[in-house]
Amino acid sequence: MSKQLIPAYNFELPNGWKASTIEELINFDGVFKDGDWVESKDQDPNGNVRLIQLADIGDGKYKDKSARFLTKENALKLNCTFLTKGDVLIARMPDPLGRACIYQGDVKDAVTVVDVCIIRTGTNDINHKWLVYWVNSPSFRNTISSLQSGTTRKRISRKNLAKISFPVPPPEQQKQIVAKIEQLFSHIDAGIEALNTAKQRLKQYRQSVLKAAVTGELSKEWREAQQNIGCAEERSASIPHAQDALSIVSTSYESADKLLERILQTRRQKWEEQQLEQFKAKGKLPKNDNWKEKYKEPLQPEFEHIHDVPNIPKNWEWVTLSQLTIFVKDGPHYSPKYAESGIPFITGGNVRAHGVNFEKCKYITQELHEELSKRCKPELNDILFTKGGTTGIARVNTYDIDFNVWVHVAVLRLADTRLIEPFFIQHSLNSLLCYAQSQKYTHGVGNQDLGLTRMIKICLALPPTEEQREIIKIIDQKMESIARVEKQVDHMLIMSKKTKQSILSSAFSGKLTNL
Repeated sequence: MSKQLIPAYNFELPNGWKASTIEELINFDGVFKDGDWVESKDQDPNGNVRLIQLADIGDGKYKDKSARFLTKENALKLNCTFLTKGDVLIARMPDPLGRACIYQGDVKDAVTVVDVCIIRTGTNDINHKWLVYWVNSPSFRNTISSLQSGTTRKRISRKNLAKISFPVPPPEQQKQIVAKIEQLFSHIDAGIEALNTAKQRLKQYRQSVLKAAVTGELSKEWREAQQNIGCAEERSASIPHAQDALSIVSTSYESADKLLERILQTRRQKWEEQQLEQFKAKGKLPKNDNWKEKYKEPLQPEFEHIHDVPNIPKNWEWVTLSQLTIFVKDGPHYSPKYAESGIPFITGGNVRAHGVNFEKCKYITQELHEELSKRCKPELNDILFTKGGTTGIARVNTYDIDFNVWVHVAVLRLADTRLIEPFFIQHSLNSLLCYAQSQKYTHGVGNQDLGLTRMIKICLALPPTEEQREIIKIIDQKMESIARVEKQVDHMLIMSKKTKQSILSSAFSGKLTNL
């Protein structure tokens, strides 16, 4: 009984074209099979055979990213299929599902994993580049999508790949189609490369803005203006009513060393208030002030993890996170029992500088949330700081909702948000100055962790409160401009991709060679 074919086209075939399947294109000396089942125990980092992974299979491009190996002896023992330069490789798992590329060869012999399909048409007239373009075309990709299976891990089986029927032009036209596609794609790819370069420069510009912000360069003009106002106030002190007029436009400009004194006073005061509350909760009050001696002074700045300590304005002050915070905690050091809905439970992957992604978070019950909140409960204006996985990313909590955090997220509570602007601290932590320190303080190989006792050593430069606010304002303006340009670039990249898909659609309906 013949298998039921699924056509990947809906047009009348041009003269000389014929409908075929991948299986029918394979000659006697060709290959159409899945890669091999190579388990971790079969691999050897010092092996002389490369194991090509799904990560190596790009959408039309061989990525050459992985570094897995096994010995020739094991490869032969497992009866692996050795790849040949020019083989077509199709990824049977996302993303995207069914993407294809041409294997470019390697200095070592190579085999591939079971979720990659190997196509070698053999000694016939099929152009492998043409076949890759066809497999990556919208009509073929959509047909693959309709034949996928699996619930959590979607895949396309080789059996289903073999069911897809598609138009095959004569050999000469295959060459013409490939030449035309490559001609058109080369122009588009040059544009895409320029757009990607622009995106990279925007990323660098974003970091340069933060660098200028946390070293005082960004607010230099504002700071000089305040100093000029101060000089004018001194000159006008003897002129009646002039001082009153200037006070309207003058800004309170307390130096950061005085500001730090007030922060540290507030920090100690809040600690004492917390201790007294704990005494009251236990039903007893202290007999004397000896308990105050248990106060732990915050860490002073040390610059062991700053390669080149930048110069900062004279009215700024070097501080540590330890000095600025009254509370530094992380979430539970175990995976809690999750719920279908309830209280959002976020991990490091949900926290980014532009916000917290609650759409892709997990959930816990209200009861568990209340239990975990006894240790750590994020509040408004707290700073969420990633300490596991991707470490060193900060975001101010601006969300007036209940949620909880896992061990990979630290919650930093500032001593006084009237004196310290949370967003200034966010920008500082996300600058290269502090990010580099966070990476130095991140320990571990498999499970990397930015420990709480290490993160509070991070040093940053603290400006006066009013200057913090001015810096935030300037950063917001510049970041909005960057975001607008990025949006335009992303739109052009999407349009470039759509144009390439349109070219492939034309190519495999017989229209492209007439352009």
